[in-house]
Amino acid sequence: MVPVIDAFRCDGCGICVLRCPPQVMGTVKSIAVIITDLCEECGICAEVCPINAVRFRLPHRSYRSTDQAYKALPR
Repeated sequence: MVPVIDAFRCDGCGICVLRCPPQVMGTVKSIAVIITDLCEECGICAEVCPINAVRFRLPHRSYRSTDQAYKALPR
């Protein structure tokens, strides 16, 4: 999962920046930002955010079922 920062909720307190283990977070114009390519996806930033401005979303990938055992039988 990739962390996403809600720029409208973030107040720039910097707690997530200080607690980020790989130190890939910072602030730009008092809004927290993250380099998602270097993120370890540990979730600490979302846990320590006091106003829940950091959220996780699943990456946008197409899902294709390869398991044939669960297909519905025709009626």
